[in-house]
Amino acid sequence: MGKINLKISLFLAALCFIAGFFAVPYQLQMLQDLMPEKYEDMLATMPLPMVGLQIIASLQLFIVSFVLSLIGIKLARKTGFSLNILDSIVSKAKIKVNKKSIILSIISGIGLGFVLMSYDRFYFQYQNPMIAEHHPEFSFIALIAGVFYGGVFEEILLRLFLMSLTVWLFMKIFKLTKESVSSKYYWIAIVFTSLMFAIGHFPATQMAFGELTTDLIIRGLFLNSIGGLVFGYLYWKKGLEFAILAHMFTHISMQLFFIPIFY
Repeated sequence: MGKINLKISLFLAALCFIAGFFAVPYQLQMLQDLMPEKYEDMLATMPLPMVGLQIIASLQLFIVSFVLSLIGIKLARKTGFSLNILDSIVSKAKIKVNKKSIILSIISGIGLGFVLMSYDRFYFQYQNPMIAEHHPEFSFIALIAGVFYGGVFEEILLRLFLMSLTVWLFMKIFKLTKESVSSKYYWIAIVFTSLMFAIGHFPATQMAFGELTTDLIIRGLFLNSIGGLVFGYLYWKKGLEFAILAHMFTHISMQLFFIPIFY
């Protein structure tokens, strides 16, 4: 089992290496769209060429995701979460896939993409002029960064590591076994990781809008936590692979469907 855990961690880390390569240009693209004056300053003070920064970011993300995956997988196996498809891939066993779970994940991702894009398009842009002034456009870099960084790294960090750790801590505190853990502890872990993700976006929100108003806090909590509830549920009930798939399709649907349709 130790070798399987290691192979899965390396596989996930390799995907995160790809994410790191696109993360830097995506962040710069966001900065250019929202704060063009700071974008010019950033370009002028970059310590390395773009490719150099991309390689460094990829290596950093590879190492961090590998460590988090290795710890998270061990915790997941102790807390009742499954990685059946990844287990089959690295062990070269026959992969058994539940087609209904795949369809559920894809539909969940597309549904989330619709909710996230329509909230700004049909409601929040009328509450905040900055949203109205900066309409999103299709971006290949944003698509790839969303699929690999959001879909893989964020699921490793928030579901595989943090959610598994939260349930494991409950098991230790209340002396529970994998079979006796109540569903309430899983739900607490789902809500906790979702809120932590949303709160973690507040500094970036403040930087982008120049302030952190009540409306922006509500928007951030809603947009950044609703996905975590869905992905957390899929991780709990279906497995990590289905949370990753749903997260990927959230970004795919936003970039390929809802941005062109709504804007």
